[in-house]
Amino acid sequence: MDDMSSLEEEIQQIPELTFFYNLDKEEDLQTSDINNYISECSKCSYNSTIEKCAHKTVRNYFHYKQHMNDNSYSKYCRYFNHWLLKEKYRFKTNNSMQSNYWDECIHCISQKLEASHGNSGKKCIFDKENYPNAIVSMRRYLDKFCSIREYLETAYSLNTDRDKCLFYNKKRDYYLKTILQNIASISSSTTFNKNYFKIHENCSFSNFDKTFPEIICPCDDTCTKNEQPEAEAKITCPLPERGPEPRVEASPEIAAEYATTNSSSTGIFLSSVITLLVTVFVFFALYRFSPFGTWLYDHLKKRNILLKSTEDRMDEDLSEINLINAERNQESKRHYIGYESY
Repeated sequence: MDDMSSLEEEIQQIPELTFFYNLDKEEDLQTSDINNYISECSKCSYNSTIEKCAHKTVRNYFHYKQHMNDNSYSKYCRYFNHWLLKEKYRFKTNNSMQSNYWDECIHCISQKLEASHGNSGKKCIFDKENYPNAIVSMRRYLDKFCSIREYLETAYSLNTDRDKCLFYNKKRDYYLKTILQNIASISSSTTFNKNYFKIHENCSFSNFDKTFPEIICPCDDTCTKNEQPEAEAKITCPLPERGPEPRVEASPEIAAEYATTNSSSTGIFLSSVITLLVTVFVFFALYRFSPFGTWLYDHLKKRNILLKSTEDRMDEDLSEINLINAERNQESKRHYIGYESY
């Protein structure tokens, strides 16, 4: 197994990601504890589909409660809500005529489950925001990338480990592209909330450099060259004329080294171009679809209105000055008395 494959398996074992993947399992849905909650919410017995969703919701909340004493319990709450919002969209899409079943059933369950904590302060509040589905997906991918980035930054020295650094940059490009595709699919009529684009302080579009840092990976052995020593003296005497030098074929080792170096340089150039294009697309998406774009447009519009108003006032002042000067000149002419010498 190569290094990249082992890293793929490794990140699948990140605790909060493992927790999230297990939320879709079908096991342990019919326990007495779960049934007790369901029996208190009659709205959850409309049909078998909503009843199954209700059982999964209670079971998964129990899974969250197993992590309440962890320092990162808030992560598990977020991933529980990522799963819940994904299921909500799936249910309402497949049961459009009974979409209110979800709201009534899950609302009842959420009240029972949140109340079970008492005043412990670690209850997981159900996210009841009506996000567009593209926002639901975008937030899920953003949170997953931040979990992967935090794990890799903690477990490895990405600035010195070339393979781990390349793996990180590959994940960064994939998740950034996927997130932007979700943002681009949002209808222009959608009303945005700036919190849609923020998971926490170091995982948000408003803090882009910390959320998606680009790491320059160290060179491998093939792109490290020792500088050739300079000639100790220059030739001052004219050299005798010679015929064309015979062509010498490079050795396989030199040819392979040149090919690898050329490939490495090309890869660096392509990576820089891709990063530039992604950066331009990010700022376009932020201007076009985020609250920042609306704020910038309003700010520029107000500035243009202010400048236009200032210019109009200046024109009015100049007109008044010209009128006053004209009146004074006319008055001077009226009082002027000419005379002739005899």
